[in-house]
Amino acid sequence: MVYGVLRLLWRADLMTKHAAIVGVRVGDEGKGVRVVHYAQRMMKQGRPVLTYRWHGAANAGHTVVKDKVTYRLHQVPAGIVVGGTYNLQGAGVYINPRKEVEEIGKLREQGLEVSPRNLGIASNCTVIFDFHTDEDRKNLLQTQHTSTGNGVKQTAVDLYNRTGVRFAEFLDAPECARALHERFNDGIIPGRGSIDEFVAGYEAERNFLAPFMVLESEMFERYADSFKLGEGAHGFDLDVIEGLYPGVTSSHPSQVPRRPDIILGAIKLYDSSVGHNRPFVSRLADSAIEAKLRDLWGERGTTTGKDRYIGWADMVAARHAIDVIGVDYLVGNCGDRLTELHKLGKSVGLVTAYEINGVEHSEWDASFHKRGELMRAKPVVEWFEPWNIFVQDNGRLHPNAQRFIDRIQELTRKEFVLLGTGSGINDVLEINDIVSKLSSA
Repeated sequence: MVYGVLRLLWRADLMTKHAAIVGVRVGDEGKGVRVVHYAQRMMKQGRPVLTYRWHGAANAGHTVVKDKVTYRLHQVPAGIVVGGTYNLQGAGVYINPRKEVEEIGKLREQGLEVSPRNLGIASNCTVIFDFHTDEDRKNLLQTQHTSTGNGVKQTAVDLYNRTGVRFAEFLDAPECARALHERFNDGIIPGRGSIDEFVAGYEAERNFLAPFMVLESEMFERYADSFKLGEGAHGFDLDVIEGLYPGVTSSHPSQVPRRPDIILGAIKLYDSSVGHNRPFVSRLADSAIEAKLRDLWGERGTTTGKDRYIGWADMVAARHAIDVIGVDYLVGNCGDRLTELHKLGKSVGLVTAYEINGVEHSEWDASFHKRGELMRAKPVVEWFEPWNIFVQDNGRLHPNAQRFIDRIQELTRKEFVLLGTGSGINDVLEINDIVSKLSSA
């Protein structure tokens, strides 16, 4: 523990200006609220802040409660709720222009400034069109794939087929039409009419969004002296290459760009997941308790509204994600919610291994990348006495909670720098205050 703290302080003092928060599971780990917490603290110390999303689309959602107002972010970085920050939707983001205009409008109605002064959209983002969402929603009726119906997969197919349309092209109506003619050789978009009519139907969005276009590299250069904070949209297990394929998204949560000095892994102290076609080894065996906890914790998707499945924190999967991403330290969330288990007279579980065909795996195995392999896995669960309060009046964790946290640190070989203690941005227990160190770097 001492060595880890010294290492943290050494790194921060000498060179840290860039951090990223990445989810180490399937999402819903509280990445957005932690981004806002750190951005807010940096701004209060007089340090300019650039927050950025490097992947995702409107299929990801962050819920942030600030000053008793609930903000639901989808494409816009969560840092937008902190006044004075600059926020960038990077080139890896798939942008739906209609949803972008709608989201900006809702945020403005809630009193936030959202303008080209504090929000930029990279010129080489790939655009999600209505015909992409049409196809996705049609397929939703035919499959149990965990799609949100936002057309992300269909847009990704066009991107890698070299028939996608970049944001800069979208803003230029004739260029947009030319690009779409390469996609639809007969000039007709199924279900949407002629290309010219289709492009004309986006005139309002083009006019509204044109001032937001930026060159991503130029913005990083402009804010070179700012503290930069990357915001993961999805969790690691949804990475199209590294994740629980095929139940994944179409981008790369695990690949943080621009070489952050510190990567913080966001981890929930239990697991939750929306999705049908990927394994969830740590899911609770007791469906009645799962349903009760889902209601108590409000475990429904920010974007979809779908019920989330509930499970114990999975250390096999988390440790694999931490290793692949290169996580330096952990930020934990939702330990306060686990007090409900004390009220229900239930122990707190922690998955430490998988059992498959009589063989126990405490580490990630190459065979897990075979689709279906983990569908056969059974969780090996370590049990802990529950706690009736997460953080005591003396500012320390309840002893039972401390034992649980210590075990996670032992199994992941990483230390927590912060633990969330409630739903608010500043409901936190700071174990190592990295902010003051970051601001002086």
